[in-house]
Amino acid sequence: MNNLKLGVKKGLMSLICFLSYGKWNFRDAYNIIYEGQTKNNHSKEIFRKAFGDEYPEDVENYSFVTLSDLNNITNHLSLKKGDCFADIACGRGGPSMWIARKNGAVLVGVDISDNAINSANSRTEDFGLNGRAKFKTGNFYETGLGTESCDGAISIDALWHVPDRTKAFDEIWRILKPGGKFVFTSWDGNIPFMPDDHKDSLNESGFKILVYEETKGWKERQLAVYKGILESKDILIEEMGKKYALPLIKEAKTTPPVLEKSKRILVVAEKIVS
Repeated sequence: MNNLKLGVKKGLMSLICFLSYGKWNFRDAYNIIYEGQTKNNHSKEIFRKAFGDEYPEDVENYSFVTLSDLNNITNHLSLKKGDCFADIACGRGGPSMWIARKNGAVLVGVDISDNAINSANSRTEDFGLNGRAKFKTGNFYETGLGTESCDGAISIDALWHVPDRTKAFDEIWRILKPGGKFVFTSWDGNIPFMPDDHKDSLNESGFKILVYEETKGWKERQLAVYKGILESKDILIEEMGKKYALPLIKEAKTTPPVLEKSKRILVVAEKIVS
């Protein structure tokens, strides 16, 4: 990808960030979002109602991951006790700590938000992961993790805001051991100036795609969450304050039309070494 084309994509992604969250970069937007999560109980009720039996009760995540997603990701990773996996764009770490608790693996999480990382590190004891999970700042292009240091890697609902997917997949390929699995959820077709899917970028980075499927019931749940946020906007503002509630409300207003041209996917890709 040439520098001009990438620069244009970065600019357009900044515009999307502003339209969605009221901030020009995702670091600032997510620092506010993750700080606001600690002040917000009502949104849990919104997610719980929208997800029903698929709501992962103790995860407290800022994504649309379900119990089925978490079980599928755990199974596809195929890790054993003591193996290490990375969670890229981990947020407050709930989904990956749920997985580490279930499979016995060692977890390292990476995120651009200092607030998310601080919160994630404070929650390891809640999942019984003291000494088995740690979180640090980093991003898709520069994780700060060692070459071939991970037996697996995941990312949940975060790749949509990465302008250069191939560069991101190159970094994940680098940190994985040969045969390691990268399992992620994201959306196809949700960004007009990006490729419709992730397949070419994965292939360019040396991954073999093992699973590429649409997640069941994703759109109904996501729309139900946004409807609940808009119906409860006054409650959220009163509970959280405008600084923290408005990004949620803004996303709920701007995203639904985009979903009509999108699909949420679960992908399993294996690092192949020729």
